[in-house]
Amino acid sequence: MGMLIYDALVLARVAGEAPRRGRVLTLGVPKLNFADADYRRASGDQTARFSDHLGFFRHLGFEEIDSLDISDYEGANILGDLNDATLVDRIAHRYDLIYDSGTLEHIFEAPTALRTLSQLVSLNGVIVHSLPTNGFVDHGFWQLSPDLFRSFYPAEGFTILTSALFVLGRYPFALLAEKNIYRTKGRPFIVDNVPEAMAVFAARKTKLVERAGIPLQDYYRQMHAGEVGGGTVQFFIEYGSARKAKFGRSKAATVMVPLLRTLRTVLRR
Repeated sequence: MGMLIYDALVLARVAGEAPRRGRVLTLGVPKLNFADADYRRASGDQTARFSDHLGFFRHLGFEEIDSLDISDYEGANILGDLNDATLVDRIAHRYDLIYDSGTLEHIFEAPTALRTLSQLVSLNGVIVHSLPTNGFVDHGFWQLSPDLFRSFYPAEGFTILTSALFVLGRYPFALLAEKNIYRTKGRPFIVDNVPEAMAVFAARKTKLVERAGIPLQDYYRQMHAGEVGGGTVQFFIEYGSARKAKFGRSKAATVMVPLLRTLRTVLRR
């Protein structure tokens, strides 16, 4: 998928609060879907100058950047298959940050991959996912619910930092995904407001635990066992406007937006 501007804002927030900024692992070699000028506007960080993911992570203060992939066709320096449960034993390093910009949905053994990643991150390190959650039919094996991450990571000894949807379209916007959206807002809300979106999630490893069992989804743990859910998020980064995004998907916008852009171009001459 590559790194989205919202991913970059989350990564910058995570890096700013990181106790160590030593080594980063990216899944695949992420291409930037934005320019550094876009990042400066969105973040307010006027010192940012970079042209690729290496420059971006170095700007955030990280010293070493590794990339893991099934082959080296994009230049990954660590080759391995996340379907393989023994992969963790063959990777020498543990990481202060792991960033998944669109790999997990292509891994058939997704639970195996999640457990591997949870072991590859160091204590107090952070995992950040940005993965398709709606509107990506046939893009990969899976479209991944935020509930998956909110259920899995606390069971593995992680504290949730953020859980959001980044809704794509003419005017992208971010939506808090702290609770089960399907059951709190309903399917019509999802159809109308989240036709194509990425789940953007971050969690910090705060304790070492033995291999956790497969957790029930938060909603069902609360229903059947009276347990409290996986915990509230520590931050949410606002981005864009849901109202503007909804207008951008309307039939009126398909006519008005090109006309307004043409008019703006003419007036600037």
